[in-house]
Amino acid sequence: MNRIEKFTFYSFLALIVWLPIPLGSNRMWAWSIAEMWIAFQCLLLVIAYRGKLPFEMVARYRILIGGLMLFQCWVFIQTLPLPWGVLEAVSSKSAEIYKLVGAPEGFISLDSRMTRVSLFKGLAYTLFVLNAIFLINSSKRLKLVALAIVISATLQGFYGAIVVLLKIPESPVFGYAQSGVATGSFVYKNHLANYLMLSLCVGLGLIVSQLHVSESGSWFTRIRRLIEGLLSGKMFIRLCLVIMVIALVMTRSRMGNTAFFAATTIGGLIALLFYKDKPRALTVLIGSVIAIDTIVVGALFGLEKVKQRLAETSLAGELRDQVVVWSLDIIRDFPFTGTGMASFYTIFPMYSKADIGFYDHAHNDYIQFMVEAGIPATILLGFVVLYSVWRAFSTLRTRNSRTMKGTALGALMAIIGMMIHISVDFNLQPTANALTFILILFLANASAVLPATGSLHVHKEIKTDSKREVYD
Repeated sequence: MNRIEKFTFYSFLALIVWLPIPLGSNRMWAWSIAEMWIAFQCLLLVIAYRGKLPFEMVARYRILIGGLMLFQCWVFIQTLPLPWGVLEAVSSKSAEIYKLVGAPEGFISLDSRMTRVSLFKGLAYTLFVLNAIFLINSSKRLKLVALAIVISATLQGFYGAIVVLLKIPESPVFGYAQSGVATGSFVYKNHLANYLMLSLCVGLGLIVSQLHVSESGSWFTRIRRLIEGLLSGKMFIRLCLVIMVIALVMTRSRMGNTAFFAATTIGGLIALLFYKDKPRALTVLIGSVIAIDTIVVGALFGLEKVKQRLAETSLAGELRDQVVVWSLDIIRDFPFTGTGMASFYTIFPMYSKADIGFYDHAHNDYIQFMVEAGIPATILLGFVVLYSVWRAFSTLRTRNSRTMKGTALGALMAIIGMMIHISVDFNLQPTANALTFILILFLANASAVLPATGSLHVHKEIKTDSKREVYD
């Protein structure tokens, strides 16, 4: 491949590291930078391939890219002005509200300006996946992307932990007040916790991909492998995981820590039951993460405070469950069309039954997507996620490649953790978290289709038969 294509790939890696730095890319100026960066990468790819992009590669990811594209088409429809007769037919409640305020025209979205902003973000997310399809075309690049995620999260974890340990009163760059919990360069601690949880799972998969299939041999051979392991990149990644666990505990995020523990436990059990040609060290690795990282390291850096927060949690003291309950009324009124992406803060005050403060998000992404996009569009995205889970699981069971199986396991655990965490928070709203999760969905699919050696540019057919696929 030419230099422009290689430069674009390294730009892609740099974007992964950059995304969480400007407040989790959760400000308009910050996500605009990401959108322009992604668009620039698309332009570079067109130049690199001289306008002849290998679109046959896209077919291997048709469910992932197709689902995202269909969803963006629906968001586009939400922003279109519709004749009153059409609007009353598809969303009578939206037509009623627009007529009530004397609007000259109506939209499915009750905040068409913010829905257009969301549309541009969604288009950037879709282009991001297209860039990934063209750029991540080999097992080597797959590992580099996973390593970039780990490095980015390690920097975030180290920075967040240092700010807390040194008791710095406000963040050095943006000047946000620090309250004694780790937030990294994010504003909200749970967003950092979610980002760390996703990256920890990817890092675990990266370590698994480097484990030997068999640990048998003489004592001399085992000692030699132990020394090689201590001097290899595995120990660097293992140290990164320890730093991330420390920072995750220091976020004091109840569900962030719970989601990581649940994801590693469930993912570990799946690996122990279904992992093809399971390395003996896999059981030790999973046990060490749960026991050493979560219990020992966590106890040194504040796991007790997280446990105390969990113990003190009660439905009577939580307001977020009321937001979810009242949001169900919105879903009942707009079940098929939704109220428009990014319109939750606009519509929710109409359904709030008490003064519980300002809520611009539902603190439950399942509910918020059903409110804003409608039930059918939310099911579409859910199908894309479940399909990615199936592809990762299939890779664990059928492929020989250590890289692909490790990547699939990491992606599977990350998806499980995200599905748990978004049930009580809005972690798909910040661009950094959303793009990282979308990239993990891509990794789950890529682990099933990429060759163990070489690249898709030179492989006409992926051979996954256990007798023919090469161990990497």
